[in-house]
Amino acid sequence: MDNYLVAAVGIGDKDVTVLKSIMNLVASSRGVEWQMVDKPEDAHVAFLGHLDPPQVEALADELGGKVMLVYCCSRGEAPPGRVRTLAHCPPRANELAEVFAEAVLLRGAAQQAAQQASVSATAAASASVATAEIFTPEKSLAGVIHAKLLRLLIDQPLSVSIPGAPCLLVDIHNGLRTVHADPAWFTSPDFLRSDPASCKMEVATDARLLSECRRQVTRPYQSLRWWGTLSASQGRPVAEVARAKSVGLKKLPEFKVLTHRDWQLKLAEALVGKQLPPAQLAEMAGQPMADVIDFLNACSVLGLLKTA
Repeated sequence: MDNYLVAAVGIGDKDVTVLKSIMNLVASSRGVEWQMVDKPEDAHVAFLGHLDPPQVEALADELGGKVMLVYCCSRGEAPPGRVRTLAHCPPRANELAEVFAEAVLLRGAAQQAAQQASVSATAAASASVATAEIFTPEKSLAGVIHAKLLRLLIDQPLSVSIPGAPCLLVDIHNGLRTVHADPAWFTSPDFLRSDPASCKMEVATDARLLSECRRQVTRPYQSLRWWGTLSASQGRPVAEVARAKSVGLKKLPEFKVLTHRDWQLKLAEALVGKQLPPAQLAEMAGQPMADVIDFLNACSVLGLLKTA
């Protein structure tokens, strides 16, 4: 059953009481519900009465096309322009029946137009993702670090130095790789957007350097791959995301140890066990498409993404 918000502007209290009683009768027969609101801008239908033409014009300028404005003419009053008019104030039952019938049609048309606009926007966004420049994680700083680690023994620590940033150390702890770095590495995306060619990477053997780095915050190695992808992709989809018709998650990322925003957690929860078009996710998350693409890229790099 449709619910309509109704406002009354300029109509006296007694007439509003009569209007409410008649609306109860008419609305139930029409299969609709109604609720009074104070402000016409919050309503679907606003009944007007005892207003000067300039006041009606001002409301039409402000709310025309958004709210159905219905002017209830008092006896002998000339109907104003630009709004739907009724011959009586308060309206008669047959007049209200016509108003509700029109309101149902207008609301249906508006919903259909909104749905069509959403479909068109989704299609356009999907086309944009499919034709966007591809992001290659292996060419980013985090990707080059990962490739370097694959050529090292598991117990060999790797130091990473870039101009203007404190040293980062990829170490080993209890058989697992960890990252030791100043927190700025995981708050400033600029560090991990650096050109790998400008970076110095080498097996760390200097005892002083190792000691200094190991005093920094310790994070699991996956946090570097995650944040590195979020920082570097800048709205460019990885190949897996670009060719996907729909995406979902195999499981949640380990948000307890990964730098993230609230909307990323909520979106991830919505994608576990489901698959949706990438372009639809921006509307779900209430975020720019580029940010959603970065999130999907990071999930892809960690092997969490499932696509169709």
